[in-house]
Amino acid sequence: MRKLNYVNRVIVTIVLLLSFSTSSAQTDTILVRKNQLIVIADSLVIPKKDTTIILPAGSDYKVLDNKYVLSEGFYDSIYSAAKKTRVTKELYNLLITNRPTQQDPFKNKEPVKSESFFEDFEGRVISSIDYISVDLFGGSVNDTTLKAESSIGKLTNELHKNTKKNVVFKHLLFDRGDEVNAFEFADTERIIRSLPYIEDARIVLKIDPENLEGVKVYVIVKDRFPWSIDLSIDNNDAYRVGFTNQNILGSGNEFGIGYLHTREEMPMHGYDAHYTVRNIDDSFIDGTIFLSDNYLGKSKGITFKRDFLSPNIKYYGEATFEHVEPISDLIFADSLYEKDFNIDRKSYDVWGGRSFQIDERKTFNAALRLQHDNFDERPMVRPDSNELYHNHHFLIGALSYSKINFLKTKNILSFNITEDVPIGFIYSFIMGKDWTEFGERDYKGVQISYSTYKEKWGYFFLNLESGYFSSSNKRKNQVLQIDGRHFTPLFDFGGAYSRIFTRFHYFDGDNLSIPISQSLSGQNRIRNIEGMQIEGNKLMTLTSEYVVFQPWYFYGFRFATYGHLGVGNVRESRIQDPYNKTYFTAGGGVRIRNESLVFDTFEFRVSLFPNAPTEGQIFYFKVTLSAPQFFQNPNVRKPRIVGLD
Repeated sequence: MRKLNYVNRVIVTIVLLLSFSTSSAQTDTILVRKNQLIVIADSLVIPKKDTTIILPAGSDYKVLDNKYVLSEGFYDSIYSAAKKTRVTKELYNLLITNRPTQQDPFKNKEPVKSESFFEDFEGRVISSIDYISVDLFGGSVNDTTLKAESSIGKLTNELHKNTKKNVVFKHLLFDRGDEVNAFEFADTERIIRSLPYIEDARIVLKIDPENLEGVKVYVIVKDRFPWSIDLSIDNNDAYRVGFTNQNILGSGNEFGIGYLHTREEMPMHGYDAHYTVRNIDDSFIDGTIFLSDNYLGKSKGITFKRDFLSPNIKYYGEATFEHVEPISDLIFADSLYEKDFNIDRKSYDVWGGRSFQIDERKTFNAALRLQHDNFDERPMVRPDSNELYHNHHFLIGALSYSKINFLKTKNILSFNITEDVPIGFIYSFIMGKDWTEFGERDYKGVQISYSTYKEKWGYFFLNLESGYFSSSNKRKNQVLQIDGRHFTPLFDFGGAYSRIFTRFHYFDGDNLSIPISQSLSGQNRIRNIEGMQIEGNKLMTLTSEYVVFQPWYFYGFRFATYGHLGVGNVRESRIQDPYNKTYFTAGGGVRIRNESLVFDTFEFRVSLFPNAPTEGQIFYFKVTLSAPQFFQNPNVRKPRIVGLD
């Protein structure tokens, strides 16, 4: 709780002096109790005890319950009880960090252009760049004075290795002596915030008092807790437990290892592991080595990747080299069906792109990709069967015209987390040639992507892709895919705020090779659906989620409740027993956020499937410790086969 500070004392004093100069008929007398606060015009006064305040008659004020005092008292009472034993005291210190409540998360309801925060400084020369790393527990990029108060929080902050200054500065798109470009600063802030080991980032500009034409730049960063534990269990009596450190000793590098066990397959015991070096030599190139050996198969490889993060990035691409030996079973029974066949594939996938910047946001992009697959072991193949396992060299290129900008906002799916909302368009034309062991074939495709935000109607996103292979004037693997997403503005009804989220996905595959298909399951399709007959060559999903950001403040907890509805249709026409299935789902849940807890976002989700798929569940309950994501990076991607790559 913020105490009555000097400024507020001055405000109260001035108000009282003014009131004494008026007659009693021209004043209002207000009693503000200890656990209340009073809002006078645009000022907030929090008295330490019962206080009588006299204001000029007709003054604009509100007297409210001080929920934060109650919350502090709650934590004090917990501590008084917890400190009685060593065990409960340590549990308290582990979970409670006494983080001060952040500013009203609904203060800025509408998204704003990311570059608008820097436009007033456009053209000024950068005189210095300083780095500020706030505490892992208790810190905030919006108030760098905040500190952890619990003993465990303080100890953890001491033991935690903050991300090193040079690691963060490697992601800056500007340097000392450059002129301020609002778009470059907005992109830099977004790039840093998107790093998996960074929770939040903010760049603040101040006029240099020693050079009024210059600016001082402050890069403020808050880390995420680098360690994570992954646990997954499936219906085949198999499980995986893994550990990952996304920021080894503050270097930004990542290491992960997992143990896999099953009683149904061999080997019963296995592992997977990876190591990632990020932003090698300030190049924005990430390198990853990966290997695995478990009941799902064996793999090893290396990949280097440089994303198209900003129009300032002229060259980008990716190179992957891998050797894979998966254990597979063809789902569909065609004339060449084989069960538990072995696959031994060596492959490389290399692509690169060049961006030509037209203006601050518009770019023209050209990219070329070469993919090669060579199988030492595979199922039986023929010119018209099991095309996934053909040896081939595939050369594919794309020309794109794009304009992508970002809006900054909060409360998309969670409380008080800065989110970057992409708006703009991408138009791409794709052409390629595939040299296979059974002959040559051509490929053509198009992509049209458009997104916008309207103050009255909300956010709209539409992505349309279509492509096909052709040989001897015959088309094969012809795909039409449409994705749509929408969310409304924040609705205000009596203190609570809400949004409606809608997602649409459509896939139509004509003359698809077995076993190519798509599934109803997925983050942006039908969440949690399981079972047989949920994959096919044609499908459609439509889901809607109504989220209410509740005004409740219960001892530091904030709540977002939601209900969801969904329908999905899947068709498979390529097998002897074709099917056409429609499934429905309904349910709800709650997302809880508390800045005073180490794990500050919880989601409890219930889903019902009245006509659940075979071997699926009618009732599904899930608990997660992270907020779901609504957006993916809309950057220009590698040339690809629509819906199949």
